[in-house]
Amino acid sequence: MAEESYLALHRKGRLYGPTDQDLVLRTPFEVQQFTIDAQGSLRAEIDTNAFRNNPLSPQRLRVLRYLWEIERSTMGQIRHVVVGYTNKESRVAAFLTTWAYERHWIADAYQAVLEAHGVDLSDPVDQGHQFLERVEKSLDNLAPMIDSVWTNLFGEDVVAGYMARGWSREASMRAALAAFDAVASHPELSALLERVAEIKTVHERFFAAETSERGRHSPRAAAFARRYVKNGFNPLRPAGTSRKSFREFIRHVCPTVRETRLLLHRADDPLQYSPGTAGTEPLRRALERDHVVNR
Repeated sequence: MAEESYLALHRKGRLYGPTDQDLVLRTPFEVQQFTIDAQGSLRAEIDTNAFRNNPLSPQRLRVLRYLWEIERSTMGQIRHVVVGYTNKESRVAAFLTTWAYERHWIADAYQAVLEAHGVDLSDPVDQGHQFLERVEKSLDNLAPMIDSVWTNLFGEDVVAGYMARGWSREASMRAALAAFDAVASHPELSALLERVAEIKTVHERFFAAETSERGRHSPRAAAFARRYVKNGFNPLRPAGTSRKSFREFIRHVCPTVRETRLLLHRADDPLQYSPGTAGTEPLRRALERDHVVNR
């Protein structure tokens, strides 16, 4: 009877495979409870009249729009994960489904604030180097087809790489939210940013546990985690997003060298305590590539 409680074609979180294959690694993170407690719409918690009476500046609205774009990029990130070996781990898939659901509502909350200021989200964003963004987007569209083949050849260890990227993204986003909150100094916006940070703390906890445990169990998994957050990865700029917008975002939330260092510490320091990601500094590398960090 116990076997009938698993998802179709799964046992203990893994798709049926060879009988000698180890069962999927399980961490203390309670995925089932996470799916039950999933956060829905945040609009009821937002006093849009407070923004009408005390509006955000145009520059801060551009920052908020960039945050909205990042949260809307969720499905593009998941696409890379679910086409490969990771789709054999139903526990991870269940988390990612709920994670995408919560990020949808975070984006919706940002949209509510932008709409309260009369921002037309259909207006195109100045891409700057449009050719580079188009090439990057084209490569990103091709990548899932390639990932669907090679990740299955390497097996479970590849999952650590995706988990490491998720960890870096969530840690970097929480750091950016704190930086934006300090710069904006707006009571109603602060309440929203703190609420979003609470949600992201849970997301980060899952990715951190998965990355760390996989790295401790397998040197090859640790190597994948390290490689995935070092090679051309930017935790705060999804593929196809404007480099110009990213630079403006960083320069606004970190107007001084001290604030930039604080952002990097908050974003990259958590990854130093895992065997796979120790020594990596994903956000620092990204800022150096875009000539943002040294100023």
